[in-house]
Amino acid sequence: MQNKMREIMRHKSFLFALAVSFSTYILFFGHFLTPNHYFWSSEGQVTDAQAKHLPARTYLYEKIVNEHSFPFWTEKMYSGFPIYADPENAYLNPINVGSVLMFGPQLSYKVLHLLEYLIGSLSLYFLLKRRGVGLGGYAVANVIFYFNTFLINHQIHFNMIMALFLFPTVLLLADLFTEKRQFRYIFFESFVFANAVLWGHMQSVAIMLMGLFAYMVVFSFKKMRFSVFLFFFVVLGLLVTIETLPQTLPTNELLSQSSRGNGTDYLKGSLDSRMAIFSFVPYLLGENNNFFGRDISTDFSYNEVYFYVGISSLMLSIFALLMLKKTREVIAAVIFIWIFLLFGFMENNHLFPSNTPLVTYFRDWQRSVFLFAFGIAMLAGIFIERIKECSFKNMKTGFLFVFAPVMYMYLLATLNGGKVAKKLDFYIAYHYIKNYQYFSVIEAIALNLIFTLAIIFIVRRVSPSVFDKILSPIKFMIIGLVFFDLFYFSYDVTALRLQDTSNFKLAVAPGEFRNERVILGNLNILGAESLYYGNWSPLGTSQLKESKYVDFYGKLGLDLRGVTSSILETPKDLGVLKDAGIVAVAQYGGTTLLNNSKLDLIKNELNGYYVKKNEGDIVMQINNPEDSVVGTYLRYSPYWNVRVDGKEVKISKNGIFFDFPLRQGNHFVEIHYYPRTFFQGLMLSLVLGVISIGAYFLFKKKLSEKMLK
Repeated sequence: MQNKMREIMRHKSFLFALAVSFSTYILFFGHFLTPNHYFWSSEGQVTDAQAKHLPARTYLYEKIVNEHSFPFWTEKMYSGFPIYADPENAYLNPINVGSVLMFGPQLSYKVLHLLEYLIGSLSLYFLLKRRGVGLGGYAVANVIFYFNTFLINHQIHFNMIMALFLFPTVLLLADLFTEKRQFRYIFFESFVFANAVLWGHMQSVAIMLMGLFAYMVVFSFKKMRFSVFLFFFVVLGLLVTIETLPQTLPTNELLSQSSRGNGTDYLKGSLDSRMAIFSFVPYLLGENNNFFGRDISTDFSYNEVYFYVGISSLMLSIFALLMLKKTREVIAAVIFIWIFLLFGFMENNHLFPSNTPLVTYFRDWQRSVFLFAFGIAMLAGIFIERIKECSFKNMKTGFLFVFAPVMYMYLLATLNGGKVAKKLDFYIAYHYIKNYQYFSVIEAIALNLIFTLAIIFIVRRVSPSVFDKILSPIKFMIIGLVFFDLFYFSYDVTALRLQDTSNFKLAVAPGEFRNERVILGNLNILGAESLYYGNWSPLGTSQLKESKYVDFYGKLGLDLRGVTSSILETPKDLGVLKDAGIVAVAQYGGTTLLNNSKLDLIKNELNGYYVKKNEGDIVMQINNPEDSVVGTYLRYSPYWNVRVDGKEVKISKNGIFFDFPLRQGNHFVEIHYYPRTFFQGLMLSLVLGVISIGAYFLFKKKLSEKMLK
């Protein structure tokens, strides 16, 4: 009977946790589940949601469903681009592809967003439950981690969100492995990381891995042999590599040709130490409609500098550090906070030289703030659960935990001056904060929390019996205060990111240019929005675009860095664009035709016609008057296969395009793109997978015995 009651209570607790998780999602993102709302761009601003993610999802759907082909190569970006090799499109993520085919390009992301949130959120519940934290502590931790302004702001980065939402799942699986030492938890862990890799936001993967490593260090210390610890990460790395080889091989090849191949300005986006105040004082540099952060520094953007986790949350975490025992979970939370303090302010602390491995491949390291948010969430949730255990005896060690980061940030601020620092000093000064519009609300939240906690500690000391009676209502008051804090101050950023898209309509492109490379200067087509249209395009957006291609167009007078726009300035002499294979340029004053050849992809003046003209698959009948080298306007890739009358011929690179030899006479020419590295990665993945499975079953017993020691 007792066992049955425990089972019922366990199910009830889970259902309550599910209700808390789902209702919190509805509170903040309820509009996202309606047909007309999406994480989008506001008027006058362009985001990845509009200019990259949704066009890529739509293109994937239309290619597979309507054209019955997989989009390995597209002519609708950068005059030809291996679009599948850019992992930010998530074309090789089976979960993403399956959802797009089942629900369509728009609805599929809504389904995935809610599903991954629930998986991550409930993982957080089980993780905290294993640490003795109940529903109240979970509710607080959940709202702090998932609904701080940083994570809401980055909802426009689909690939980043799809990785970070599952961070609690990463820690839960690690926790289960630490306790049970079963191989299956490494296997499941590899799926979570492979999913993140195949969503393409590699920096999120790197930061999640840092968080996992820190967590494992804390919870395996004196509980697990170092060999088992090492085994966990080696096997995890091997499995993730095997599962993602079809993506990583072509991506690495594409990366080596891009400007990102030599690293990036890794200090770009680094926060000034004075900005630490943004974690508990929101919108000090203005709200979205009056944001003046870029006036202080061009590196300060609205979506990167604001990481408000709540004044109430921060206060609860400080009380947790001061008054609770320093258990493993508290120490893990502190390490998460320190990872952000080290990486988020790296321009100020000078800890990472320009030759630091991996670090220099990414910018905006302030994104490690999600570990900070998770650390604060853990501490606040633990405090809610363990208020009874608070003791002033713990303040000696607790003071060091609080004092160290405060002194660190103070020293950074003192040692780093300059124009930006001086400008920021004005906005973080007390006299400015006291007079800015949100001060009274922040003050009210802080005073309410202090007053509530003071009542708890006084009543506990004076009348323990009364304390037991009022503890639950007081906890509910504190939880309500945290929810109010985060909901109230998330309004501006939520309103910015969650837009009504019912008025968004695609412009109508002229049909006569279908499958021809044109610049539609009469339409404002942003970045990957070119994927919506029937014409081929030299524009696009990808961090992995070839640097030589950008240089080529730069010499022609077109700047293709960043997110391009079809209304960008074109050269005065449009004729130079013919050398780039542009057939026509449409402008408000009319359309200029540059190439009226029937074989617009061939540089030579040859007679012939297209038998088939699709992206990555072109068939022509050509009458060549003499033996010659035929130049094409097709972007060079070693994976083009050219066959003349059924016989393969070698291609040669010519600038950004390629040529092939053709003898005199009438010939049937087939040009096909074959993604060799994808199939090589797939084959290697399958072979290594089979070997790994065989090795596992062969050594299963020995491995289990060694891991359990």
